[in-house]
Amino acid sequence: MNTRGQITPLYRCILRSCSTDSKLRPKFNFKLDADLSEEIKTGSLKARHHPGVFGGGTVTLPDDLIQAVNTILTDYSVKNLAKEATKLSHCLWSRHASLEAHEYKDKMAQVEAFIKSKETVDPMAPNILEVDRKRLLDSRSSKVLDKMKKETYLWSAIQYDEHKSAAYVVARLAPDFASLVRILREIKKRDTQFSPHTMLDFGSGIGSGMWAVDNIWPGICKEAVCVDCSSEMNNLADKLLRGGDPDSPRTVRAGGTFFKQFLPMSDVLKYDIVLCSRSLFELPDMASRLRTIDILWRKTAGYLIIVEPGTNEGYRLVLEARDYILELSRRASEEEEANPHGYVFSPCAHDMFCPRFFDGSNTPCNFEVNYQPFTFGRKTNTQKDRFSYVVLKQGKRSDSTEQQWPRLVRSPLHRKKHVICRVCTKYGTLQELTVTKQRHGKGCYRLSKNTSWGDLFPVVLPECEPPPTLDSTSPLREVEQEVNDQETALQKEN
Repeated sequence: MNTRGQITPLYRCILRSCSTDSKLRPKFNFKLDADLSEEIKTGSLKARHHPGVFGGGTVTLPDDLIQAVNTILTDYSVKNLAKEATKLSHCLWSRHASLEAHEYKDKMAQVEAFIKSKETVDPMAPNILEVDRKRLLDSRSSKVLDKMKKETYLWSAIQYDEHKSAAYVVARLAPDFASLVRILREIKKRDTQFSPHTMLDFGSGIGSGMWAVDNIWPGICKEAVCVDCSSEMNNLADKLLRGGDPDSPRTVRAGGTFFKQFLPMSDVLKYDIVLCSRSLFELPDMASRLRTIDILWRKTAGYLIIVEPGTNEGYRLVLEARDYILELSRRASEEEEANPHGYVFSPCAHDMFCPRFFDGSNTPCNFEVNYQPFTFGRKTNTQKDRFSYVVLKQGKRSDSTEQQWPRLVRSPLHRKKHVICRVCTKYGTLQELTVTKQRHGKGCYRLSKNTSWGDLFPVVLPECEPPPTLDSTSPLREVEQEVNDQETALQKEN
């Protein structure tokens, strides 16, 4: 389980020192996948259509969804709604998770110590009158609170009323839909035998997840369960399924479409696809986030998809959920606990530490999708949205026959006579693969020029020593135990 919010500086230093292999370095020693090389030589496969490409160009909303949105928003002022949508979009992008109780307590102690160091008169001095002492202590408390407001993020869950829900449609329907389509498109291309007949969407909002699943697998999903604490969001999602008219019949599914305000706790019913898209920021603390992830994972029969904004904070929450589920799976394998087995399907080709977290760049592992924004019928240019995500699949990686090709984690650098592909490998390392026509052949060079950020690069890398993992002999395990002991002590104090 990743506990970045609770990691001490010593813990970070040990993690970084154990992850020196994660640094980017040039590499030429690789070769194109043998099967693909032969297909390209014979002309049966075009480089721009190789199996690692998932982009698919600009994502646009379905016509019936656009028509439903136009019908719903006819009663709103376009100017005011567009302004509110821009404000909401900025708020969502700059969102932070709430501070844990012990983090807030530590920060308060630091601020109070700083204020005390600036004081010229000690309020607790014996020669201070009681009236003056009270005034000085009140002044200190006021200064501490003011500084805390400036230096800490004041978290609160966003309350969606009817107007804010409509603003969310304008601000986030298109980018949310596009990022989910991009993720689901890869699942369909890589797992051709998978067909989601049931789905659960936690934090479903206006139903972007439903529309994305139906877009990728038309007519396949027979039952959809949408969970959102906002009744206004649920009502709006229901109207979109009715074409914007609440009196019209809803889009029919054989198993039904259900809207709930609370997540069912039972894991008896399982779903082929479970979505948790841009919802973790609305939970008050790490305990509630991990408890929710645990429930969602136990309800998953196929894939669990977690998506958050492509910011450092969004990436941290995705990593927190990823590490938690991988820890459950590790305990199921090594300690025989009754946890579902699972592994990372995408974007990682490995189940080790995320090397981006330790590379010293202070940048998130995120990806980009082009989409056509909703603009009230006016023409506009396409826009880009960045998101961080993880797709976890039930089962064991050892039982899988999937190719573990490296993935481009940044845009490739096209230079004269060579292409630099910055990738994350199955060994849990970040590498720069420099592709030249002379060294790697015309086929590999053409593939590199047609591979984009987020795609898989179908090459075979030589075996290398994997980075450290949290085993019983690793110093990381000792520090993790130290952090757990600190948490236990804090809980006893509270």
